[in-house]
Amino acid sequence: MRKITPEPLKVLQVIAKYGEVKGRLTLHKLIHALQNSRTIDLGYRFINYSFGPYSKELEEDLKLLTSLGLIVEEKKGDTTVIKVTKKGMEVVKSFSGTKLSPHRVRA
Repeated sequence: MRKITPEPLKVLQVIAKYGEVKGRLTLHKLIHALQNSRTIDLGYRFINYSFGPYSKELEEDLKLLTSLGLIVEEKKGDTTVIKVTKKGMEVVKSFSGTKLSPHRVRA
């Protein structure tokens, strides 16, 4: 398992910025779009998969963030949403040096 690095912290910040993200597929698409628009550079390598872009490294970072209790996946009806936990928000606030500026992340 990888140590927590700026990449997972930036992913945590992106999720926090949006409040919640509807599923892993949407998150993969979002991070891919942000990287392609050069809004953020996380260095994830994506492949074209059945339902859209997929990154093994991003998936590993999501597992890391989940195992550290920084994000959680919750069922909302038929949808699963990814949210930052209270502990995750504390981490986001404490890493102001790696914070994404609000104008750099667009919906």
